[in-house]
Amino acid sequence: MSGDSKSIKILSYEYLINIWKLFQIGQSDENSSSLRHEQASVLSHVIWLFSILGISSSTLFTLRFGHGFWLLVSTLYIAIVCLYLLLIAASLQWRRNQDHDALIRTSIRILFVLGFIWGGLVNIFAMMVEHPSEEGAVFGLIMGLVSTPMLGVPIRAALAFFVPVSLFCTIAALVTLQPVENVALLSFFGFLAFAFIGIVYMNKTFLERSIGRLNLQRQHETLQVFLREYEQVVSDSLWETDEEGRLRDVTLRMCHFFQAAPTEIEGRPLGTLGLDPEHPAQWGIDDHIRQRKAFKDLSVILRQDSDERYLTFTGYPVHGPNGSFSGFRGVVSDITEQRKTQKRIRYLAMHDDLTGALSRTTFLEAMTDCCVKQHPFALLQVDLDHFKPINDEFGHAVGDTMLKALSERIRNVIGPDHLIGRLGGDEFAVLLRDANEQEAVARSQDIVRTLNEELSAGKVTLAPSVSIGIAVSPVHGETTDLLFRRSDLALYAAKERRNICCLFETGMEVSYFNRIRLRDDLTKSLERNDFFLDYQPIFDTLTRRPISVEALVRWQHPTDGVVGPNAFIATAESCDLIEELGAYVLYAACSEAMKWPVPLPVAVNISPKQLRSGRLPALIQECLLQTSFPAERLILEVTESVFLAETTRTLTQLAAIRARGVRLVLDDFGTGYSSLTYLRGFDVDGIKVDASFTHDIVQSQKVAAIVRTIARLACDMNVYVVAEGVETDEQLSWLEQNGIAFAQGYLLGRPQSPTKLQALLASYHSPG
Repeated sequence: MSGDSKSIKILSYEYLINIWKLFQIGQSDENSSSLRHEQASVLSHVIWLFSILGISSSTLFTLRFGHGFWLLVSTLYIAIVCLYLLLIAASLQWRRNQDHDALIRTSIRILFVLGFIWGGLVNIFAMMVEHPSEEGAVFGLIMGLVSTPMLGVPIRAALAFFVPVSLFCTIAALVTLQPVENVALLSFFGFLAFAFIGIVYMNKTFLERSIGRLNLQRQHETLQVFLREYEQVVSDSLWETDEEGRLRDVTLRMCHFFQAAPTEIEGRPLGTLGLDPEHPAQWGIDDHIRQRKAFKDLSVILRQDSDERYLTFTGYPVHGPNGSFSGFRGVVSDITEQRKTQKRIRYLAMHDDLTGALSRTTFLEAMTDCCVKQHPFALLQVDLDHFKPINDEFGHAVGDTMLKALSERIRNVIGPDHLIGRLGGDEFAVLLRDANEQEAVARSQDIVRTLNEELSAGKVTLAPSVSIGIAVSPVHGETTDLLFRRSDLALYAAKERRNICCLFETGMEVSYFNRIRLRDDLTKSLERNDFFLDYQPIFDTLTRRPISVEALVRWQHPTDGVVGPNAFIATAESCDLIEELGAYVLYAACSEAMKWPVPLPVAVNISPKQLRSGRLPALIQECLLQTSFPAERLILEVTESVFLAETTRTLTQLAAIRARGVRLVLDDFGTGYSSLTYLRGFDVDGIKVDASFTHDIVQSQKVAAIVRTIARLACDMNVYVVAEGVETDEQLSWLEQNGIAFAQGYLLGRPQSPTKLQALLASYHSPG
């Protein structure tokens, strides 16, 4: 029992501590202002009830018991009435100025005085009791006065009246009304305690509810702030409808979405504001609202004049406390920029960003679709001629301008019903729907003519040219791969002549497969070392003696026999086998020349592509070391195309080769882009006049004059001249008479094996 009693005391103490903390919280700075407002509001209303009951009770009891001490009772009665009127005046004053502290202070003072006066008046009434019924009436008044503060807020105002009135009423019960039944006294003290607890509990409940309501209001205000900031930062807005689906509490963001004033959209259903589902098959917003079904990220299009905005709506039904449907509430987001970005991404995925033409993937998909559906069409592969030099010389900005302008010209020629795609770099493809061979060729010729027109790119004026390869479906194939391959073959043929269009022919494919076979055979032959060298001497036109030898590569083909260089060198260059083949020729020529009975120079032909890798000087140095071949006996013959694609890297390599003592000779002079500028721009040791000049040197005075001029200028520049292709005595005699010191040709010596060459050299240089 003692343990239980101790627990009760502890619990009671903790309960009082918690109550005290609650009242402290109620007086904190965070809550005081709002709580005082609520306390003053409740107090203002209670004052009226309290005053009416107080004046009525004082009047009735004064009339009933006031005959004994009429003057004193009347004085106290008048004081009570005046104090109640002062309370009412304070309440009215608060309603005008909302001075919460003034009302509470004034009320506490008045209630404290009222408690004393009521206590004194009760004791006077108790002294005048003569009958038991009168005693019951006084006890009823005491109970009423003690219980009245239970409605008082704040607790200070309630206690200001309760404490003095309870004190005087206790005196009346214990002293003035004696003798009183013990049961009545116990009931009185029990009710007194109940009244005190009631005052504390009512104020505690009031504080808890007020603080809870204030916290909820503060959270609501904070949420409103967050929502306002959220609406300002993001492109979202809150929306709400009533049970009929009409908008209410329209936000400024919503007004911005619809470009309307709040009054123009308030009370209107969403469906009447120009919202259309982005996908026609989906439900509209009004459909969801009518069905009272929640929805999320419903995409709609808002059309206003020529403007389109994309919005997404999310909404859910709202129900009242009694479960009745009260409308919809949700969020609307403006995703216009997001949609534009998505469209831009899709566009970039399907189109070339620079020219606006279809991307390679998209073009192939469109072409495949035509093939699957067996729709006739023509495929044109368009390639700009000499685009790389233009890009390198004038810069990528000029190149990009050129590509954009040319793609636009192609678009103008083919019209909107046909497709253009950019395959990469300077390569375009055109798909002409329902076109036959004649129509495809005619349209291609139009493209060539249009693209040949001058084009201004900044300060540069260009005259573009294009080559076009044509394949027609289903004539030339019914699959994408086959049509692309055959149009590519036609393009290959067109680029050999430049600035023309070529329609695919069967012979092109035969040549293509021959090139493939030749490439494979070359690769295998290099592995098997199926190549060998023949040697053709170069003679002095005066002494008729050999002064140097040119090494000429031959291919011992497994099935075709001996194949000359003209049949496979171009293929070796195109499939990057020329470096390996060139290295073989260089080593074989130097090794063989070391065996000759006479130390004549040996000339080796060099392809321009051997200079691209930058490894040629090192290769020559290594070859000379391994074969112990003197550098001054090695002659490298290069064609004019080396200087046509002149780069610093190329010239640096050639200069390094000459610095080692190796001589350089300009081969096939007079063909292609012949110019004496090459002789001025770079030092060479000799030039070889092409056989086409030698052939006409006797019959044509013009050719003779050209060769004579070349010989004279070369002599002045200390450069020797070799005439190629000498086949007649007349040609040799002319060369001798006109100062051409050296000649090469079938008349003097054909290409021959190493054994025959050694015999030839031995015969010219024998002691006899």
